[in-house]
Amino acid sequence: MNIKIFGKLTDTFQNEKYQLNDKVNTVSELKEILEIYFPELKSLNYLIIVNNQNAKESDPIPEGAEIALLPPYSGG
Repeated sequence: MNIKIFGKLTDTFQNEKYQLNDKVNTVSELKEILEIYFPELKSLNYLIIVNNQNAKESDPIPEGAEIALLPPYSGG
């Protein structure tokens, strides 16, 4: 799974892209795995975007989905 990283989160990942080889089915599973590999994420606020939509933790992640991690933003 390819994950695009944006904003200050690139400091944590030291890159704008991250390749995750673990199998994940839901957004909550993705978050748990990322927080194991990058414990500093636990103290950060961030959004998980799946196929250009803000995802809830219970949402499934379809195979081949486009994933992005974004810091919180204001406005809308």
